[in-house]
Amino acid sequence: MSIKTIAILMPGDMGHGCAIAFRENGFRTVTNLSERSERTKALSAKAGLEDLGSFEEVAKQSDIVLSILPPENALDQGRRFAAAMIAAGSTPPYVDCNAVSPAKTREIAAEIDQAGALYIDGGIIGSNPVNEKGGTRLYVSGSDTAAIRELDGRGMVVRDIGDEIGRASGLKMVYASATKGTFSLHAAVLTTAHAMGLTEEYISELSESRPAMFSAMENMVPRIPLDAGRWLGEMNEIAATFKEACVTSKFHEGAAEIMELAHRTPISHETRETVDTSRTLIEALDMYVAARKGVKDAAD
Repeated sequence: MSIKTIAILMPGDMGHGCAIAFRENGFRTVTNLSERSERTKALSAKAGLEDLGSFEEVAKQSDIVLSILPPENALDQGRRFAAAMIAAGSTPPYVDCNAVSPAKTREIAAEIDQAGALYIDGGIIGSNPVNEKGGTRLYVSGSDTAAIRELDGRGMVVRDIGDEIGRASGLKMVYASATKGTFSLHAAVLTTAHAMGLTEEYISELSESRPAMFSAMENMVPRIPLDAGRWLGEMNEIAATFKEACVTSKFHEGAAEIMELAHRTPISHETRETVDTSRTLIEALDMYVAARKGVKDAAD
């Protein structure tokens, strides 16, 4: 199979970066922007994606479909696209690249299977391919991954890790459990220290004894709210993954609560394009603590 047209559903932060990388490698990229936000439409325009106006038209014109969107929407999109493929009479391979649990990806696979299309399990590790200069890794698994492997080295790195649906998603889950799970722990620690009036002393000690840890906190904690809305769903998927593996899910249930807290701060109304880059860590922590107090007051 020769891939010429790649569908990106949807062109958010990661999706539009994938589209840019694929177009730079000679592929045609298409999408469906019906019911999408103005920001998504702007990112799509920036990436040069063609809006085909419907899932049915995407099914007809695409050689392969990459689903890239917040994990809580992955199953619904799979169902809708499966219905569109049946209506269109066209079944391109469907690659779910979302941060979902192995159990969830199997649910999505069942929907795509009913349409008669090939399903490939995927998990993206790294930032968008523009930032990574084509080094973003897409791990895949499934009975036949030949179509997606055509994209290896042509916008991103594709790594096949076996024929079992759930392996690629599982790898994404355990990887993100440590990275984004650590981000949430850092936010929880600093918010607690700030609420107790210990920020100055804590930062002073960290700067002396764990400077690399403090640097990571200072860099990431003010930016978590930009993505917390979608990372909240990812933490829930990770918790479900751990529970399925008979390991405590409580770490990432707590991480989900921290993402929810971050999403309540005013920073969450900004985007990666509009974020105030002059905001200090202390200013961000003031917002975290204020959001916490709001919840406490409501409970009282």
